[in-house]
Amino acid sequence: MNIAFVSDVVYPFVKGGAEKRIYEIGKRLAVDDEVHIFGVKWWPGERDIDLDGMHIHGTCKPLSLYTGRRRSFREAIRFAGSLTKLSAYDIDVIDCNQFPYVHCFSSKLISRIKSIPLVITWHEFWGDYWYQYLGTVGYFGKLTEIAAMRLPDRIVAVSGSTKEILDHYKKNSVLVPNGVDISFIDSVAPAEVSVDALFVGRLISEKNVDLIIRALPEHSTLCIVGDGPEKERLVRLSRKVNARVCFASGLSYEQLISVMKASNSLVLPSIREGFGIVALEALACGTPVITSNAKRNATKELIKDGENGFLISAAVDEIKRALSEVDKRRMSFAAKASALSFDWNVLSAKLRAIYESLV
Repeated sequence: MNIAFVSDVVYPFVKGGAEKRIYEIGKRLAVDDEVHIFGVKWWPGERDIDLDGMHIHGTCKPLSLYTGRRRSFREAIRFAGSLTKLSAYDIDVIDCNQFPYVHCFSSKLISRIKSIPLVITWHEFWGDYWYQYLGTVGYFGKLTEIAAMRLPDRIVAVSGSTKEILDHYKKNSVLVPNGVDISFIDSVAPAEVSVDALFVGRLISEKNVDLIIRALPEHSTLCIVGDGPEKERLVRLSRKVNARVCFASGLSYEQLISVMKASNSLVLPSIREGFGIVALEALACGTPVITSNAKRNATKELIKDGENGFLISAAVDEIKRALSEVDKRRMSFAAKASALSFDWNVLSAKLRAIYESLV
């Protein structure tokens, strides 16, 4: 079977949960199938490269992912317009990453031309959040999201809460959550230096990283791993409040897991997360996770409050309390046990069966 993944962001050149999912599933499928990834060319050198058995195709030159604090509409349009290259390949099924939506319509057109099925992997449903994100213009974002739901032959939801919402609009979704490489994580040694709190992710306003800095108890340490439009503001804030914060980026995956294993907790106070692979990785490391109980934060589905982490409101006092109460020694076993059923090998096989049923 020839499988095409479509995503403007491509791991490991851009690091985030959605692109990490494609990389992990894709390299496993590539053992028996031909796997192509079509995305923005974030890497130097040739436009077409091979990576871990997969064929990676850069369809256009990169533009900044963000305009201020919002995803760039210009970047989304440019990528969507570059996907004509996909039609030149012999493909049996297209799996399109949901966000930022515009390229889903290009992918649908190509799937119709080639008479092949289209799958859209849906990470999170925004709904009325569009108004908070774009103001009154959010009405058109909401319409675009609903229209995109009607495009695919099958929607793959990555969380139970997202699937429940999608089924309200179109009853053809299946659940295939994000996963983790348990055997690899078990093989990595913890870093020599530990921190009290760790954040990993894109530095954007929805992640509420500033709350962690403000909540950090006296003499406690925080490591922030990631980049994004909020980074300069967060660096200034950490200096202003005299917090013991280090910023890191460009870590290899092994280095990241090593840091996770040594950390006393992972803190993820986002108001929205489609799944939160980083939380699952932390749990597999035996590291408790502190995350928000916000309505649109699907990461909370992974946490049993007081057992493998804490569910808190996205507020300084709540985060400070959780950081003071978290006990890695007591919670580590429950954390690791809760991650065991999310193995990439099992999930890849389940997704392949979905593709086969459509083809």
